Amino acid sequence: MGKNTSLSFIVDRIIAVGLFFLFAGVPLLINPFAFDYWYKPKIDSVYALLILLVTAVAVKTILLKRPVPVRNNPLLIPLAGYAISGILSTIFTISPQFSIHGDVFREEGIYTIIAYITLPVVFASLVESEKQLFALLRGLLISTALISLYAVIQYLGYNPTEHFIPALRGYENRPGSTIGNPNFLGKFLVLVMPLYVSWYCVSKNRREKILMLGGLLVSFSALIINFTRASWFAFAFSILVLAFLLQKKIVWSRQKELLAIGVALVCMLALWQIQSSIKKQSVSGKPTPTVTSRIAKTFDLQKGGINGRMYLWGKALELIKERPLLGYGLDTHELAFRKFNLDYSRRFNVFGVIDRSHNNYLDMAIAQGLLGLSAYLWIMITFLIWLIKTLSAEQDITRTIWYCGVIASVAGYLLNDMFIFSVVSVSPTFWSLLGLTIAMKRLTYTEH
Repeated sequence: MGKNTSLSFIVDRIIAVGLFFLFAGVPLLINPFAFDYWYKPKIDSVYALLILLVTAVAVKTILLKRPVPVRNNPLLIPLAGYAISGILSTIFTISPQFSIHGDVFREEGIYTIIAYITLPVVFASLVESEKQLFALLRGLLISTALISLYAVIQYLGYNPTEHFIPALRGYENRPGSTIGNPNFLGKFLVLVMPLYVSWYCVSKNRREKILMLGGLLVSFSALIINFTRASWFAFAFSILVLAFLLQKKIVWSRQKELLAIGVALVCMLALWQIQSSIKKQSVSGKPTPTVTSRIAKTFDLQKGGINGRMYLWGKALELIKERPLLGYGLDTHELAFRKFNLDYSRRFNVFGVIDRSHNNYLDMAIAQGLLGLSAYLWIMITFLIWLIKTLSAEQDITRTIWYCGVIASVAGYLLNDMFIFSVVSVSPTFWSLLGLTIAMKRLTYTEH
């Protein structure tokens, strides 16, 4: 009995720590001594932690006779469908090497897709208490504040994660922090920032409110100075969704607080616009972008902008028509797009290799075909319908506000995906959040 008790304690601790590092630790990881600073360290850590968690679950189920509650997860069947589409696209791929192991710097082969599918099941099943759940959320918000603070430091001129490889210094004026590319940092912030507002609304502790407000403001600063236009638009959309959902859920005094936060965000935007206008150039000698200049560049037909996106989307549709059902195979985008590289360079006077269409839905159809895209949309629609129904039936105000925050986060994230693509430095957090939200609903009935 004593041995089983000790083993049970060890297994539970392994699971708790593994979940925490998956959710709050992985986004912080970098390896400045490797060729790939940001992406491979993160996805390799996800693999290792999932293997550790699956092993712990096996011990818990087989030796300790404590089965994990995987039932009542609304995403199980859609996730299985997505897994099947990924396997089929890998079998019929144009490049087995890329589809199994992933392309360099993308790392989204079949192993990664399986990891993504596993994350919502793991988090939905293994979180055992509300205390643990909110510790995970708190950890993510603290990590995001640190990531955002580091982005601000990078923008102000100190950038230690980009001085080993000269070819990667191109984003010096647009910080990517520990997430990597500034576009990916914007996507990560869009996903997390509405959760600061939710925590602020549910907290009754003045000090905690101040900390959440501080985290929101520093994250908003990082969002502004990474100059990712799609993420600006997606964040604005997510905040509008959150405001719409909360307007009838919280009292007027709390609504006035949120209006004040909105004013503070506008003031922060104005301050960074003034600062970037004064900062004429970076240490590299390149002009420093401003909010207005980035918006104006959207309509620059000579160097991409909206015209460049339309070109890529048109070529993506051509590729999809050639292999509509199962696509070209996971992570084979660079091979599929290769025939358009020269034309793209001449047309927009830019040099680079096209390896994504900058629309996650089109990119998914290229990789996994319309079958894979349909399976992915099945997951997203199922989750949102389930969450909206859960929100409508929820009586507890704390959970109500959290569900509103998650809906806003997912809505902004999915909109952002119209202009960007899946990446291993952000996607694990997204898939984990889906599972954590399902765990919140499960714990409603196990603890009350």
